[in-house]
Amino acid sequence: MRSDVPAALPLIAYAAGLALGHSYAEAAGFAAVAMLLVALRRTRMAFACLALAGGVCAAAHARQATRVNDAAIAPLITDRFINVVAPIDRDWSLRGEAHALRCARFVANGIAIERPLTIYTRFEPPEIGMERSIRAEGFLRRNERGDLALTIKSPRLMAYEGKLNPLAPAAWNRALANRIRPFAGAHPTEVALVEAIALGRSERLSDEVRDNYKRGGTYHLLVFSGLQIAFAAALIALALRWLRAPRTADWSLLIFSIIAPLFIGPTASVSRATIGIGLYAISRILHRPTTLENLWCVAALLRLVIAPHDLVEPAFHLTYAGAGALLFAGKALAVGRARWIAYAGAAEMSITPLTLFHFHQYALGGSVMTMLLTPIVFGMLVLSAAICVIPCNALFAALGFLHQLCTFVNGVAAPLWGFFAAPPLIAVVTGYAASILAVAFLRGRMRALAILAAMLIPIGGAFVVSRQDVAAPRLTMLDVGQGDALLLRSPKHVVLIDAGGRLGDAHFGESELLPMLLDRGVRRIDIAVLTHVHPDHCGGLPAVLANIDVGSMWISPRRFRGDCAQRVLEVCSFRSIPIHLVRDGETSVVGPMTLRAFVADRTFKHSPENNSSVVLLATIGRWKALLTGDVERDAEESLASHDIRADVLKVGHHGSRTSTTPALLDAVQPRMALISCGLHNTFGHPHPAVVESLRAHGVRTWITARDGSIDLDFLPGRLAVHRQFDTPR
Repeated sequence: MRSDVPAALPLIAYAAGLALGHSYAEAAGFAAVAMLLVALRRTRMAFACLALAGGVCAAAHARQATRVNDAAIAPLITDRFINVVAPIDRDWSLRGEAHALRCARFVANGIAIERPLTIYTRFEPPEIGMERSIRAEGFLRRNERGDLALTIKSPRLMAYEGKLNPLAPAAWNRALANRIRPFAGAHPTEVALVEAIALGRSERLSDEVRDNYKRGGTYHLLVFSGLQIAFAAALIALALRWLRAPRTADWSLLIFSIIAPLFIGPTASVSRATIGIGLYAISRILHRPTTLENLWCVAALLRLVIAPHDLVEPAFHLTYAGAGALLFAGKALAVGRARWIAYAGAAEMSITPLTLFHFHQYALGGSVMTMLLTPIVFGMLVLSAAICVIPCNALFAALGFLHQLCTFVNGVAAPLWGFFAAPPLIAVVTGYAASILAVAFLRGRMRALAILAAMLIPIGGAFVVSRQDVAAPRLTMLDVGQGDALLLRSPKHVVLIDAGGRLGDAHFGESELLPMLLDRGVRRIDIAVLTHVHPDHCGGLPAVLANIDVGSMWISPRRFRGDCAQRVLEVCSFRSIPIHLVRDGETSVVGPMTLRAFVADRTFKHSPENNSSVVLLATIGRWKALLTGDVERDAEESLASHDIRADVLKVGHHGSRTSTTPALLDAVQPRMALISCGLHNTFGHPHPAVVESLRAHGVRTWITARDGSIDLDFLPGRLAVHRQFDTPR
């Protein structure tokens, strides 16, 4: 059966080439097959095969460019300062106690690097005016996710250089942002909204504002994206056609599609929207009208040609899945006055699996909320544009009122938002591949029903993942970077010991720890234990307590203070979670697991928080595991006087040389050891002396920075270890 969307097959072929291609030789082979098909007059298949060759060629080029960049970066990551020059196309944003500036590319010691770089400062950086670039000195490092980062230690080590061309659209954008910046003191939220909605600058938006719109499923309306582009394009077209100048309208749309990315910046969302508008304008100018469905396919194909890496980007998936659902499913099923239900349902079905897969979140009713808020956000866009021209208190007040209205509507939808397990990759690929094949080979209602049926595959996969449990008792050391988070599980029982965290990352729990727990089927925790309140153990705990049912919260009776401790207490109070002060020597039974706690009888002068860590000795059948938190030498001496012999040792303080003394190893006599530390961490963990000491004692060691998350199964006759290299970092 032939589709009425001839552009769908080349899109499928090109995407397949990007995903599976490796070498230029493969591309040449597919191109040769395409020529053969042309000779056989199989034009449709020839175009598809040529698109496949193009995808393979783009994939091979991307791999080669990655190798070249990696080779150039390697000698720059040293213990010496390097000189970096990077173009400025964004503003500084506040991340915890640090300020961050994201740059799309940079030059380091005269070497051009086509990779993103994030520049950090601990001091308040100077306001950016009309400067073109930033020059800075510092250490170039890879963070725990492998991204490049440069930290500036002093204001004297950075400077802004050059001036933007006043005729460039980017300079107009910067000038408008600078024009309204003086009003940020009196109207901080409103100025941030103007910059986000009208100028595409979302750096000043507060976490509170972001979270409110995310819970309503409407965050895509807040930041400058395809919606604002569509609004502006529609106004241009309607105005010129009202003036009876349709040809001028078509050319104006084409010019607008070129200027908009230059004004806002080359962001992916703006590029995707302007590609579609530009194609529409060109089709009208050339008198070659086409369908919106074909425009969708061609726009997606062109975007992948321009930016092949978009194939794995969440924003690309969400943009084209949402638009495709409206065109190929909602449009065919929309009948009668309630046709909006078909559109909303189709969008919801297509986007939910992707939000679960990428973000472990769902926002049921987000499409309905989008319909309700779109007119309000359009009003906010008009006000924002007016404020850029004539900033005044009356306009700021009106914008604030509309924002409060949006906040209220999002609040109504908030109960339908939450975290959930992600579907397996194979389920996502199968579901969306089947949908695209339906687009290519089916028509009308049959195509719409096939697309919706395909979406049930990843949604069902997410439910299967959420119901999984362990078959035997298991200790899991989660790869949370430079921190600790351990799961002790048996069938129908879960104990969480610490929750990781990252300094300056207030959303670590939501973005990293919760997904790890949900993807392991953790829906309820019997006991959550916080060994001590350092951020790398406590940071993710408030998010866990707020989103997962917890039976009781265990805390150390010593040194429980600070910001994270306060947030833990607030969440426990709000959700009525009992708090238990751990006593030295007490035991608790959780299913087949027995936990014995050790707590120091005094506060040590040296590293009082670390040495106040709650230590747990877990007994599971014939096996024992000693989980030491961050105790150091002083507390270890006291601990070694107890009967703490165990088969498994969770090495204290991430393998620091201040812990894991020979006296402790002699007392524990472990068979294997687990160390949790971050990849490329700046502390040098684990210390070589600790690793050597474990080796000398005949202890086999597993390290999260090297092995990823580590599963240790306590089987009747043996201990089985499994590494998980695909764990998110």
